[in-house]
Amino acid sequence: MSDYTFPKKVRLLKRAQFLELSKKGNKIHTGYFIAAVLEGKTQNNRIGITVSKKVGNAVTRNRIKRIIREYFRQRKENISGQKDFNIIARKSLTTLSNKEIIEKLDKLFTKIAQAI
Repeated sequence: MSDYTFPKKVRLLKRAQFLELSKKGNKIHTGYFIAAVLEGKTQNNRIGITVSKKVGNAVTRNRIKRIIREYFRQRKENISGQKDFNIIARKSLTTLSNKEIIEKLDKLFTKIAQAI
């Protein structure tokens, strides 16, 4: 059961961590996401999620963040290496269903695996 938790050690929490990712990380673009990926300093993968106000209202932004968090939480063991990710949502996500967002996340992480 503990494999499916989402503790603080797998999250990017500080502004400095996000800034380092944006400056030094490899950026991978898709139609719906931008991912900044950098080799991590911790023993596990960490994720940060950015959804700006341009994407939609608070309900929409929180829905997108919940879907991304849940996707990562369920698949964090399948992602190899020790990387830090910042997933940035684009405005076009608001028209997609939850299932379609998960499919787009699958494509994003496949593209990340090929690039690195």
